[in-house]
Amino acid sequence: MHDLSIGVDIVSIDRINNILNSQNGNRFKHRIFTDPEISYCQNKANSSQHFAGRFAAKEAVKKAILSSHINQNIWFKKIEIKSRQDGAPLVRLPKPIQSDYQCECSISHEGNHAIAFAIMQKK
Repeated sequence: MHDLSIGVDIVSIDRINNILNSQNGNRFKHRIFTDPEISYCQNKANSSQHFAGRFAAKEAVKKAILSSHINQNIWFKKIEIKSRQDGAPLVRLPKPIQSDYQCECSISHEGNHAIAFAIMQKK
């Protein structure tokens, strides 16, 4: 088991937008995102950009979890990306992992892409 692990992911905002606007868009939202995440993204001017950023963050966190050799398959909805008062992302991990690890994440958007980077550290 490593004391420090990382994960990164990049997502096409158009791809997420197409999924959200498809007949399966609502199912996708509710399978991947928590209700507070959905509310946060839908209240933004470019909601697809924010959904893409949060999706990339969840992927990055999952990759960090996997690279730390935690033998647990985590559903996207079990990882919650909230916002601190200053707007920075705040990662909420499932309880079994949260008790042993802390995770920091950064999200950025440029053009048609959202990217996220996550670092997990053993407490």
